[in-house]
Amino acid sequence: MNEPKQYLALCLDPVHVGTGGYQLGRVDMSIVREPATGIPKVPGTSLAGAIRAYAEQAKEEDASLPDIDTVFGTSEGEKGKQGMVRFFDMQVVLFPVNSHLGTVWVSTAERLLVWTKLFSGVGKKDWPKGPQDEDKFIPLNGLESGKPLQLGWLLLEADAAKVTDVGEVLPQTLTFVKKVAMVSDKMFYHLVNDHLEVRTSVSIDRETGAAKPGALFTYEAIPRGTVLGFEVAIDERRSGGVGVEDVNKLLRKAYRVLKLLGIGGMGTRGFGRLEVLCNDNNGGMPVD
Repeated sequence: MNEPKQYLALCLDPVHVGTGGYQLGRVDMSIVREPATGIPKVPGTSLAGAIRAYAEQAKEEDASLPDIDTVFGTSEGEKGKQGMVRFFDMQVVLFPVNSHLGTVWVSTAERLLVWTKLFSGVGKKDWPKGPQDEDKFIPLNGLESGKPLQLGWLLLEADAAKVTDVGEVLPQTLTFVKKVAMVSDKMFYHLVNDHLEVRTSVSIDRETGAAKPGALFTYEAIPRGTVLGFEVAIDERRSGGVGVEDVNKLLRKAYRVLKLLGIGGMGTRGFGRLEVLCNDNNGGMPVD
């Protein structure tokens, strides 16, 4: 099996991948979260399902692309088999928060290290550490040292740690990320969950065209502008004669459709579009 390839993706719309149930104290329709950290995520199963559907569309338009069942697998009776491609959960890398200075993307030392070090060659030893105080932040590119930062309803003091410019660390496709603040894991949890997009909707009675009584509901989503990271691995042992480059070609075509049709629920309400920006094998350049 090849080493997993890392990708970054930008939420062009709010993204809602629901849990399928209700949670006390939250909105009616909550989104999936990492059990250990409570940070929202997009499950690899959701990503795999969407990519497979879009790959099937690409295959209909271009018969030279590899067989869909070989790449993604199938569960049809005796013909059932595992596919070549493995999709892993999408994690939040950079989360946008409103501030008195405009939009500031927040992250943690570990998340930046895992998802951006490959673009810069900066090793773990030289990577900036997180703030010493959990209630403070480290200003990175676009933020002045020593000055407090208002993030939503929170006013954070700057940590005394050395200011690091990560502008050259971020991939070229993330040039829109002008201001970055590094916070603790504890603060990241609160900032993310307090700034998810929450909307209220009502079900419509198709016969009367009016709102159904008692059918008001709320739902949350990962907001537009969030940068997600995910990994894809290709198992050549199950290739059946299909080359890795052919698989990548199929995936690139599917990624283009992901930018148009999206992932998750509420797609007819302007939710779900994702743009896959770059991966670790092309130096942070666009995937196309």
